[in-house]
Amino acid sequence: MLEGVFVLTGLMLLWLATLTWRDLQHPRRVSTGSFWFILGILFGLGSLLPPWLAGLLVVALVCLDGAGGVRAGSAMPSLKGDGGSRLLWPVLMMPAGILIASLICRWQGWDLSKGALLGLACGSLAALATAMQVTGARLPEVGEAGRKLNDSLGALSLLPQLLASLGLVFAQAGVGTWMADWVLRVVSPEQRVALVVANCLAMAGLAALTGNSFAAFPVVAQGILSPLLLKPFAADPDALAILTLAVGASGTLVTQMAANFNLVPVALLELKDPLAVIRLQRPVALGLWLGQVALMIYLVTG
Repeated sequence: MLEGVFVLTGLMLLWLATLTWRDLQHPRRVSTGSFWFILGILFGLGSLLPPWLAGLLVVALVCLDGAGGVRAGSAMPSLKGDGGSRLLWPVLMMPAGILIASLICRWQGWDLSKGALLGLACGSLAALATAMQVTGARLPEVGEAGRKLNDSLGALSLLPQLLASLGLVFAQAGVGTWMADWVLRVVSPEQRVALVVANCLAMAGLAALTGNSFAAFPVVAQGILSPLLLKPFAADPDALAILTLAVGASGTLVTQMAANFNLVPVALLELKDPLAVIRLQRPVALGLWLGQVALMIYLVTG
């Protein structure tokens, strides 16, 4: 089932690539279409490709985008109809699909991660059908709007996946152990407050570096949270784990690496300042970090 989701994603990307190639007014139609075509091959046939070929295709993606070959096409078409408040319905379909699939998987004892991805796919299809019903758009119009939106985002749409992979590489490389060694050079194992601050600084910093709290968490949990806070002081593992994960949000709010939060809105709204979103979020990030540090200190020392 999950393989079918990737094949469906690959077919969608191949469709968008074809639409881009057919747009004679597109400033970079050959290179942009090739970018989405290669990505569609990787999604749809990735499990069948030899590793060396998949690696070459990834390098080709980097070269195409790095050379400025991925550009947006002409202005996005305006869809017919005024859906009013009903335009919110398609937006709610995707989280509803994930929630329903997750509840079913929990009830049946199935893999929650795979179930969430299947729910996202089903929710996306339901959102597409609902959006077409609300706006009165036909499938060709949806395709044109989708591929022009995709062109506007370019390689930013791939950054979350790449950063999540980076977190796994860090964990396998033993970065967590390296971080723990450096913390113990500066902080005594009995200094609970200092260890909490070090844990939160490491989590926020690594989340800012990877642009993803979920990528940073296993590294910090393996290196600092578990061996230096949970085991020695018998602290509540559930509370400290969820707070450490939440601390990562203060890092993702202030980094360009969190493209889906901080760069995609800038691209979609065509803001002149590429750091506009980050500038507004900095005070929130600082307050969030300080509040969570204070709460973790209370839980560890209380």
